Amino acid sequence: MKKYVVIIAIAAVHSVVTKVIANITLAMVSAHAHSDQMSVMGRLFMAASKVLYFPVITLAWYPRQFFPGNWVLIPLFVNSLLWAVMIYLFFILLKSVFVSNK
Repeated sequence: MKKYVVIIAIAAVHSVVTKVIANITLAMVSAHAHSDQMSVMGRLFMAASKVLYFPVITLAWYPRQFFPGNWVLIPLFVNSLLWAVMIYLFFILLKSVFVSNK
């Protein structure tokens, strides 16, 4: 039961961080709409958004017409759950490697 709570907590944190980064990115892109070049920070935030939205959103694994309006939060949270499971498994793997070496 504890592992499910940890996975949900990681997914919630990922979801919040993704939303914050996306909002900052949108603000930076909007601020430089009339510029020829995007700032370095703007490019970094765009890259961070692409990484955080991978794989579900960037590969368009869901039809947008099935999730109109705020229903888009469903595939976004599925994306965060995928990230959470992978992060959890990574830490379990690290723990097993370091525990077995002792």
